[in-house]
Amino acid sequence: MFESAVFGNRDCGTAEEKLWRAVIARTLEEWACGPLSFSRRAEQFLFHDNKDFESVCTSAGMDPGNLRRRLQSIRARGIQKEISRLRIRSNRKSILQRRGIMFQTPLGA
Repeated sequence: MFESAVFGNRDCGTAEEKLWRAVIARTLEEWACGPLSFSRRAEQFLFHDNKDFESVCTSAGMDPGNLRRRLQSIRARGIQKEISRLRIRSNRKSILQRRGIMFQTPLGA
């Protein structure tokens, strides 16, 4: 899924480049929807590891700077969406609290 979204239909390239693109695609999958520990390791690699990230991108026939800029843009939009959701959720919670809907003690407690 990520491979076609990020790389398009790049059937061109050597077998080695295709392999490294698959590695990057797998890392993106782990970053976006993997277990928390995998997601954190993927985030560390994608955004903070300069040496290995550059080597992998170069081996995949990609520009590491361009890919990282695109990923930072995606991450920023995701953070903005999460902040918006938290604001909506906290606003909804305060509205429900004012109406007495939340935090009522159950009968018999």
